[in-house]
Formats: sequence, C-alpha cells, structure tokens
Amino acid sequence: MTCQGGVACEGTPEAAGRALPVQLEEGGLKSNSGDLEHGGLGTVMTLAQLTHFRTLSSVNLFLALGAVIYLAINIVCTVLNSYDNDCDLENISCHAATTPYVFHMLEFWATFFFNVLAVIALMYSPKQLQVIFWSPLLLKAIVFVNVSGSFITALLVSINLHKFEIPSHELEYANELTVALCDLIILMSLLRGLGSGGGVHVRRQKSTLVWTIMLICFAACVAIAQLGIYNGMGWVGGESNGEVAAHYCEFAFGIMSAGITFWFTMDNKMIADTQIRSLLLTGTSNSEYFRI
Repeated sequence: MTCQGGVACEGTPEAAGRALPVQLEEGGLKSNSGDLEHGGLGTVMTLAQLTHFRTLSSVNLFLALGAVIYLAINIVCTVLNSYDNDCDLENISCHAATTPYVFHMLEFWATFFFNVLAVIALMYSPKQLQVIFWSPLLLKAIVFVNVSGSFITALLVSINLHKFEIPSHELEYANELTVALCDLIILMSLLRGLGSGGGVHVRRQKSTLVWTIMLICFAACVAIAQLGIYNGMGWVGGESNGEVAAHYCEFAFGIMSAGITFWFTMDNKMIADTQIRSLLLTGTSNSEYFRI
C-alpha cells in the first residue's frame, strides 16, 4: 500500500500507534525488519520462546492424558479388588474376576509409570522449580525415592509374586510418603496460582517452613495409615487380613493423585498456550515462564 507525504496509511500497524513485532506469513515467522537473518536477536528469542512453549503445551497434553488413564486404571483396580481373586479358579464356587498375578501387575506397574509421569510433569512445567518447591535438594531426594521405590516393588512382584508380594506391599505403602509429598508439592503450586500479586508472594516466602512441615506431616499420616491397615488387622496363613482394605485406600489415593496431576498438567498447557498467543500478538511473554 502506497501513501503520500510519508503519512501512515489507515489500517496499518503504524497508524494504530504500534508495530507488530511478529507476523505469520506463508513463508513462516517474520519480523518487521525482514527475514530471520535480518531480524536480529529479538526475532531469534521470539522463535526460541515459541518453540519452548509449543513443546511444553504438547508434552503437558500427553501427560494429562496419561493421568486420566492412570485414574481409569485405579477405578478398574477398585472394581477388581471387590472380588475374591485368591480363590481356586477350578472351583465352581469361585467367582474371581482375574488372577492375583494380573491384578498385582496392573497395580504395581501402573503406579511406577505414573510416578515417572509425575516427575516429567514437574520438569516440563512452565513454572520454575524454585517457584514450585522451595528446596531443590529435597525435591531431588523425593523424586529419587519415589521412582526407584516403585520400580523395585514392580520388578519384585514380576519376578515372583508369591515370594515378594508382602515385602513389595510394605515398601509400596511406605513409598506413599514420597508420593503424597509430590502430590502436595503440585497442589501447592496450583493453589498459589489461583491468586497472584506481591502480597501473595510475600506470604508465600514467610510461610515456607510452615507449609513444608504440614506437607511432611500429612504425607506421613497417609503412609502410616496404609501401613497400619495392612499390618494391623491380623494375619492368617501368611496373608494380611487388611490387604483388601489397604488396596481400597491405595486406589482412592491413586485417583486423587491422578486428578491433581491432571489439573496440574492442563494448567501448564493453558499457561503455555497463553504465552504462545501473547508472543504471536505482541511479541512478548511473561519472563517468569521462560528461562535460558
């Protein structure tokens, strides 16, 4: 469009009082200064941020779907747990829904893969880890114990369910301590995201120790409760009378964990999508969500 006298044409970005830093054209992403090689550092940074947030958006979508699948598995396991799966299938009075081996494979391996999913969700959050949790060292310890513990139990029952079922359950329920901590770290991040502003930031800094103590106490209560149910209801023939009840607690907790992780990952995806729109429309994004 040609304009006379150097006057900006009506309807152009200049006439609107601003220039669009980033435009989408058939040839790809361009800046006002021309192609990428002439766009300077600003265009390079914009492209890097777009790639970053698109990756976060895609990864968190798949993680959210994984959380939904884990939630469904826990519902299925709750249904299976209502049957007497330890009876002899050759007995006409046996109405088992599945075999103990299939049931425990589903239980332990689903837990392991979900724990890996939760770790990936933390790593692929747009929020910095220092914002999500105050202590990187403690977070590393939680992740290490959580993933290694769940893998050990799943591997043991895969090798020999009869021999390793009891110690695997003991370790699994003790490992609920770290699972609960991961869930509450994620939940804290979500609840902090419901409000923003300087006042919230100051209160968060002041209450770090209080929150940490509350997290540890709650997680300890979860682990102790499951261990208490499993070990405290008596034993018959080497089998725990509280196994079925402990399983119900475990699956209910798993459903809650899956719901929290789904909320967290979808929240991350929406943050990433918002930053993408901001970059395309204004050429800027929130620096809190992009670090080099």
